[in-house]
Amino acid sequence: MIGKGHLSCVFKTLATGLLASASTTALAQAAPPADSPAPQQAKPQGGLEDIVVTARRVSESLQETPVAVSAFTSAAIENKFATDIRALAGDVPNVVITNVPGFNAASIGIRGQSTGDIILTFEPAVGVVVDDFVLAHVQTQLFDLFDVERIEVLRGPQGTLFGKNTVGGVVNVITKRPEREFGGEVRLGYSSFNTKDVKAAINIPLSDNLFFRAAGSFQQSDGYYRLTKNNAVDGIQGVPGRGQRWGGSKYFSGRAKLLWEPTDDTNIMLTYELLRDRGESPPSVNETPRGFLFDVVGFPGIQTTGQSPFDTGTTLCKGSATAPTCVGTLSGHRINVDGVYLRGEHTIDDIGTVTVVGGWRRVRSQLPSDYTGENAYLFVSTREDTRKQYSLEARFSSDFSDVLKFTVGGMYWGQKLDANATSFLGFLRFLGDPTALTDPNQSTANYKVDSYAVFGEAEYKVADPFSVFLGARYTKETKDFSVQPQVRRSLIETGYWPRYSDSAKFSKPTIRAGYRWEIASGINNYFTYSQGYKSGGYNEQAMSATSALPFREETADSFELGFKTETADRKLRVNLAAFYVKYNDLQRDAVVPFVDPITGLPGQETRTTNAGKAHVKGIELEISSAPTTGLTLGAAVGWQKAKYDEFITDVNGDGVNDDASYLKLRNTPEWTASANAHYEFPPMDWGVVSVNADINYQAEYESVTLNAPFTQGQERTLVGASIGWTDANERYRVSVYGRNLLNEVYRVSANSVAGLFNFTNYAPPRSFGIEGSVKF
Repeated sequence: MIGKGHLSCVFKTLATGLLASASTTALAQAAPPADSPAPQQAKPQGGLEDIVVTARRVSESLQETPVAVSAFTSAAIENKFATDIRALAGDVPNVVITNVPGFNAASIGIRGQSTGDIILTFEPAVGVVVDDFVLAHVQTQLFDLFDVERIEVLRGPQGTLFGKNTVGGVVNVITKRPEREFGGEVRLGYSSFNTKDVKAAINIPLSDNLFFRAAGSFQQSDGYYRLTKNNAVDGIQGVPGRGQRWGGSKYFSGRAKLLWEPTDDTNIMLTYELLRDRGESPPSVNETPRGFLFDVVGFPGIQTTGQSPFDTGTTLCKGSATAPTCVGTLSGHRINVDGVYLRGEHTIDDIGTVTVVGGWRRVRSQLPSDYTGENAYLFVSTREDTRKQYSLEARFSSDFSDVLKFTVGGMYWGQKLDANATSFLGFLRFLGDPTALTDPNQSTANYKVDSYAVFGEAEYKVADPFSVFLGARYTKETKDFSVQPQVRRSLIETGYWPRYSDSAKFSKPTIRAGYRWEIASGINNYFTYSQGYKSGGYNEQAMSATSALPFREETADSFELGFKTETADRKLRVNLAAFYVKYNDLQRDAVVPFVDPITGLPGQETRTTNAGKAHVKGIELEISSAPTTGLTLGAAVGWQKAKYDEFITDVNGDGVNDDASYLKLRNTPEWTASANAHYEFPPMDWGVVSVNADINYQAEYESVTLNAPFTQGQERTLVGASIGWTDANERYRVSVYGRNLLNEVYRVSANSVAGLFNFTNYAPPRSFGIEGSVKF
């Protein structure tokens, strides 16, 4: 790791231009727009590729888009050897992407806004959109990146064109479309921790106007943690022994697309999505501070024992949510996703384009876990849920005249959720409850959302180099909620299980306004004022009628000034953005202690309130350069300063609200910096050799609301490199790569449970891999 005193060294590295940022444009190729294929744009000799993005729901050059956006093309993703979007986060200024502790779920932070909870009724602060379909919960946002055409990371509120739950920004993913030519690709990879990857894609033209594409990805690994504590629970056969690796992945992800082009100006595409995840339950690390309950009863954290965070324990046993004594942690996490999406587009000459997108997606999860990092049956739980999402959006975009262009549309979005949870609170046996290992808590929740929105944005050219734009969106939604809170199974069997039900309506207008000014050729300036909001809702972990009441919307007001510059020969590109964001009615949840009114024993619950206000200001710089043929360089730096203006919550668990404005916002490192280089040696008869190198730095950040000890995402500097060979016909490719070459050991996420214990997650240690591919 490097300290603040060494940060200048990182900046010096960036300033020298020895490395390049993959996040912006360094490795990017001309990308087709999301709505329809675009002709490849010519690249000047030795210059940077032009990049087309859809940050404003229409296809336009990155350099002309008045939004702070970082774009990854398929080539940039391939050169990172990324499995999911976590590998891309280090290359985007002021962005954190990690996992929710104890789950393979996304925790994304942008400009002071983030969601770090797995609570099923919580909606994320950063929207993740795949082919215009919103992934409404963090559980499946760490998606596989194979066969992705482009990823755009939009920083700042996007409340007009992308809607609710985008107060921090949007991760916009565009997957590859069927093509007119027959072809395909197969990739085989092997890397550290016995990780095996198989990826394949095929494109088949069925007729002159009907095209099919299918792509699939399979991964299996042993994981990078080791079970060093006794794990032979009750002598069960098949339980991993001491020293075995744990936390491995095993999943298949696939997508099939059928594209029909009945006329030159009409296309209709049907997509089917599939995910079958059978990975092991994510292990946790016990980082309980001194004086917490686990430490007192004989289970101290690694800060006390000096143990490696990669040596851990977990309670493994066979069972299910209804079994007498075990929730089935040995079965691992099981997630099934099925989705069907239909997209139609029709262009009317000299008028505009109509786009209609509809979809249905079902996610079924079984998530048994031990969250303690101990094999002691202290806190073993499972959650089973079924979430169904459905949406329909229609929009019309037009260059109405030489001076006016606009997009208008409407959207319906809905979801239904049914969930249940079972938890064995084994730690209660140390507090005088001998039934803690045989009488679990159970809860259920039901949630329904119907959301409607209309939106529009227009840009008017006041004079040839100067345009103004104005956009607005109005959203109205209804949410129905019902919960049966955590109650002992023995009490449920007697007929006691209260139910709390409620319904609420939410509505919110949001606007966006600004200007775009081409100061000179290749120098664009913009200013935007934009609003965003995170929808109000309910907490499915409510334990009483009071905590089952709704919380209000959270809002954001953002001011952004940007400059995007590019030299005429396209050998240097510099983009700069400065921002100030004001957040109001912040939704904050905290795990706090309480006394169970039934048993009289201490427990904990998660409470959510609109607890305060905050502001974030910062600067983001992205540079790309192609000084000579074959060499691409660049860099990115982000600085942000976040502060609560008002934050009222129960800090110490005494039941009294405190002034907590001294705390720091979570997932908000003050500094991020990244750089990389890509060089292709001159072609030879036997092929082309290319090398890549990258470095990224991230300062320490808080990962929990109350900034508990040993829960910070730790400061780190990551270095990676790869070398690859491609044959002269660009058919065969072999690459060798290494990640985290400095072997940094650092915490990425954590949860602190109300004075009881901390459970945390660490990033993978140093790893190496090899990948081979063939195209046909």
